[in-house]
Amino acid sequence: MAISLARYNFFISLELLKTLVAKGVKYFVLCPGSRSGPLALAAASLSRRKELILITSIDERSAAFLALGISAASGQISCVITTSGTAVANLLPAAVEADRSCHPLLFLTADRPLRLKECGANQAVNQEDFLKSVCRHFDESPKEGIHLISKERLTSLVAKSLEMASNMPGPVHINLAYEEPLHPCENDQKKVLDGWVLEGFLKDKVTSNKFEAVNNSPSLKLPRLDPFSLGIVIVGPWRGKAKQLVSFRGALKKWQKLTGWPILADPLSGVENDQEGLINHWDLFFSVGLFEKIKEIQVLRLGPIPPSKELQAWLNKSGKVQVLITEEDCRNLDPIGRSTQFSEGFSCWVNELLEGIPAKPAIDKKIVSLKLTKELIKYDLFIHDWLDKRLFRNGLITEPALARLLPRLLPTSIPVMLASSSPIRDWLTYSGEGAFLRRCFGFRGASGIDGTLSMGMGLSIIMGRMVLITGDLALLHDTNGWLFSKNKNISLIVIVIDNGGGGIFNQLNIDKIEEGDFEEIFLMPQQVCHLTLAKAYGLKYKQVSCLDDLERVIEWSFSLSTNVLIRVCTNSLEDHTLRISLRDDLKKTLSENLSSF
Repeated sequence: MAISLARYNFFISLELLKTLVAKGVKYFVLCPGSRSGPLALAAASLSRRKELILITSIDERSAAFLALGISAASGQISCVITTSGTAVANLLPAAVEADRSCHPLLFLTADRPLRLKECGANQAVNQEDFLKSVCRHFDESPKEGIHLISKERLTSLVAKSLEMASNMPGPVHINLAYEEPLHPCENDQKKVLDGWVLEGFLKDKVTSNKFEAVNNSPSLKLPRLDPFSLGIVIVGPWRGKAKQLVSFRGALKKWQKLTGWPILADPLSGVENDQEGLINHWDLFFSVGLFEKIKEIQVLRLGPIPPSKELQAWLNKSGKVQVLITEEDCRNLDPIGRSTQFSEGFSCWVNELLEGIPAKPAIDKKIVSLKLTKELIKYDLFIHDWLDKRLFRNGLITEPALARLLPRLLPTSIPVMLASSSPIRDWLTYSGEGAFLRRCFGFRGASGIDGTLSMGMGLSIIMGRMVLITGDLALLHDTNGWLFSKNKNISLIVIVIDNGGGGIFNQLNIDKIEEGDFEEIFLMPQQVCHLTLAKAYGLKYKQVSCLDDLERVIEWSFSLSTNVLIRVCTNSLEDHTLRISLRDDLKKTLSENLSSF
């Protein structure tokens, strides 16, 4: 039986931390994350065995300063473990202080492998460069994945880094690439903890890389699609200039009218709800397998890819001619590596492609696309009614129900910002037509939760009255953002979905942790009341106890001109179970009530 790559990742992570402990590193501060999951599991195991002291922190910036204090008091190296993306950027303030005040500090940062770098993959950034200007030393695992490192290389990496942090005390940075799958099952954890050793790890040279980076340089030529043959449009988050959005929408209407192609759009795409051919519940279509029979098709991708794993898996299958259009962004934005990219903008592409093409061909092949769109709309309407009945039948507050109801309750003139993590994902899946009733904003580059409140405040300065929908940890992460609420030009209604910690990590599907506590090392619930914090900042606030109260409280919030906090409590574990049951039940219901296309 093939050994899971997740076991390799866990094994190397455990060996790395053991080596650091053997060299005298005692205190480890752990921040939440998925890419750093193997390090979290390894740290939890060693903590349970009393081999290190583990402290958890939801805020990388705070974590780094906490570790700095430990180093300043003890004179010994302390270590901070983070996930990828903006998490690493948040280490910089403490790194600067450690450099100037000469205190030893070690940063271990999890990263994407080389194949996901410089191709538009979510949360893949040049984090290896973030701290170099102030660090005594920088080192890294093999770029293709830490599972390829040898024992000799790991030992030398640790020894050199600790030497550089100690000789002239200051910060050092080790960047660790992790290839998926990241999270080992219970059996893999037990095997490693019982002494299993990775084959080839004891060899003196690094194993050759079996993963190959794909060169996906954007095309300089105009890629072509046949508008009168079967096709589909996928619209990702808007990444153009604000003044270009009107012409983009016009080009999309022109293309859809010509082709009849269905449109699958991200809530952050800027697409309007009156767009012909718009499919509202497309993410559920992929979840329940409605697209499995569509093999040969043209795919027009506009902007970055939406964060649906099922969509990405479907796009990665053969039989699809894919063209990716970006709005003057010449960087490679195709992590799948199957498209031809054109970077001069969608309006330009449409106008150039349609020159010389008749409004109607001699043989009208468009009927196939129109039939597909009609079938998808039929499924879409069925799912619309089905979700309403399932999510609103008992009045209970769940995250999927909130994502479905809130767009209907909020005035269509009011923009919405969606925090990363659960809110933006649920909005994508469950909000339906409500997702396109207004302009939506959010992080979708590095997908961090830090700075959420401050970004909402900044948007309100320009947009006026608006709504921020956020999770409890994301709001707590940026509590200082409330300091901007005294600005008279800001009018922000914050709806915090309090699920008692990082509820999205319930969706990691780790079957069981052999050593360590899942809630402690992933969810990290905090004993902080957001209503008490709101009171401390002089804010108006309300608690919502059921869906029936939500409309009344929203009306109250809009009767005020100040910044407002609305708190709703949910159960993340029950909501995770609900999401799974919705997909399972919907798949069964569709097979019983509608014929497949």
